[in-house]
Amino acid sequence: MKKSDKPSEYFIGAILRGYDKEAHSGEVTCSGIWNHVVMECFRQTGGFTFMFGWDTSKAQNKNRIATIAESIRRGHVPGLRLAENERGREIVVEDESRGIE
Repeated sequence: MKKSDKPSEYFIGAILRGYDKEAHSGEVTCSGIWNHVVMECFRQTGGFTFMFGWDTSKAQNKNRIATIAESIRRGHVPGLRLAENERGREIVVEDESRGIE
């Protein structure tokens, strides 16, 4: 993901839907969200191309879990932020603005 890339609304929505599904299980990680994003991609023909068409990076191997983390870190995903749990593991948490309009 290049610094100039802005994730599509579909990708941001997939992150938020994945977060909501994972939140019922306890701590939410980017890898947990990734599992739900993958399932959305499998539901349609060309799903991965559609989901990541906005990413202009030329890298051969893209770490999509890191793409999720970077999108949250840069503030592209409203209402979510990254934090650390008590063991120092990076987790995804809601910020104060989530759900407030």
